[in-house]
Amino acid sequence: MAKFEIYQDAQLEFHWRFRANNGKVLAESGESYNNRANCEHAIISMRQQVPRAVVIDHVESASRLVTVQ
Repeated sequence: MAKFEIYQDAQLEFHWRFRANNGKVLAESGESYNNRANCEHAIISMRQQVPRAVVIDHVESASRLVTVQ
């Protein structure tokens, strides 16, 4: 089952990571959070925004929007 994990680093700051069904990490928080509530809020925000996210292709010479079905 895909899941978000919350963990603490050596400085006791909170982070999240998202694991796919196969256990591989697909995404990690780009920042640390000084409390668990802020980390949980970031996960809620991600879950709300991801279904509406678009893919922008910056590899080609001219950036273009990629349609993902």
